[in-house]
Amino acid sequence: MADFTWLPMEELSDKLYVSPRTIYKLKASGVIKAGTCFYRIGQGQEKGRCIYCLEECRKALQAHTLDGTKKKGERYKKSMIKDLLAKEVK
Repeated sequence: MADFTWLPMEELSDKLYVSPRTIYKLKASGVIKAGTCFYRIGQGQEKGRCIYCLEECRKALQAHTLDGTKKKGERYKKSMIKDLLAKEVK
């Protein structure tokens, strides 16, 4: 059975070295997902506090970072490669 570390927002932001605002933005963009990375305490109409899983949040941030490195346009175009090869120092 895996042991998970569950933390409130303040402690999570310290452990991940990000601000609470960044965590809120990651939640809004769907990087940190409810049910896996966090759950909400409370019932009824009032929103309760969120408790976060440190390990799952780290996995989500790593996957988000990996996806960010695969953006279109990071490769040289063929014409640009030809120009670079033509300018090769002899």
